[in-house]
Amino acid sequence: MTVKRSFVFLVASAMMTALFGTISMAAEPQRMLTERDWQAFRVDEDKGRTCFISSVPTKSTGKYDPDNRGEVRVFVSHGPNKAERNVVQFVAGYKHKKHSDVTVNIDGKKFTLFTIEGRAYAESEEDDIAMIRAMKRGKKMSVVGTSSRGTKTTDTYSLSGFTKTKNLIDKTCK
Repeated sequence: MTVKRSFVFLVASAMMTALFGTISMAAEPQRMLTERDWQAFRVDEDKGRTCFISSVPTKSTGKYDPDNRGEVRVFVSHGPNKAERNVVQFVAGYKHKKHSDVTVNIDGKKFTLFTIEGRAYAESEEDDIAMIRAMKRGKKMSVVGTSSRGTKTTDTYSLSGFTKTKNLIDKTCK
């Protein structure tokens, strides 16, 4: 993993923290658009503007207690620097099994992501771009992961509204 991608993960984590209000020092995300199953946000701070889109699953399956699972969500973000564009991040709502992968299937096109704690990321910027291209063209996306307890989960997302919200953050965070 490159130093740049490590920094991007820190920025993406900070955005998620700001979205869910866990740190009071973070700037408040401003919702710019809700389009079907996706929402677009921006955060303006001294260091610059960060934009992201997000969605929650339309369906989640697996043999787990829903009360023991946290927030499940997907993000695509643009950080304040041009090098931090098009970062795809999946939040599982649990800690992943160590050294496990997450499989993303977008209308038959498969991607393998690596995990850090309760998040999953693509290996490279090229993989992020390929995944975003598939999301723009796709209708449905499924994400399969394994928790630290060995429980397999499948989260299904609608891609309805993805392209419009993604286009908005592309224009807002240049």
